[in-house]
Amino acid sequence: MFAQVFAVTLRILGFRAGPQDFPYDPGLTRPLVLLAIVANFLIFVQVLPGPSSAAMAAAMVGGMALVVRSVLRTRGLLSRYNQTFNALLTTTALLTLMLLPLFMQVAPDLRELAAKPELLERPDALKLPQGVVFLMNLLNFWNFAVTAHILRHAANVQLWVGVLIALIIAFVALFLVAFAGTFAGVLFGA
Repeated sequence: MFAQVFAVTLRILGFRAGPQDFPYDPGLTRPLVLLAIVANFLIFVQVLPGPSSAAMAAAMVGGMALVVRSVLRTRGLLSRYNQTFNALLTTTALLTLMLLPLFMQVAPDLRELAAKPELLERPDALKLPQGVVFLMNLLNFWNFAVTAHILRHAANVQLWVGVLIALIIAFVALFLVAFAGTFAGVLFGA
């Protein structure tokens, strides 16, 4: 089963398949949610304390679930939720894990910037590796494009509507991540 999931995930990442090609199995959702949370946690923990990172990773996945369920319910296509959500979980987790080695290279600079915000006033004092930053931006754009592709197929909408839904997911996730990170920071004193 996991070999089939991996094969379909690669095809979706290449825009050669959609969520309808993802295996329908409600039992897959839990391990895929865990995979997505772990992938996001590994990114966040590079620059933030553990409790905040865990809360933010869970909020990111929860935000995606909330928007996808709402959009498919509105379109009368809630039966597609399992395959759509699982396809989003696997593709975003895989691309996030691909982002991890790149992010690890810039994380020390980001921690230094957080400790010394005055560095923003002197752009020459902070030199991020441009190739790494470019590759990170490329992976993030690819992730966004894949999300729009999946949502376009799942909701039976035009590409621009899929892009709009992907933007809504990004904004909802950003809001929930900021809230969860702040709440965890206050709760755990981080």
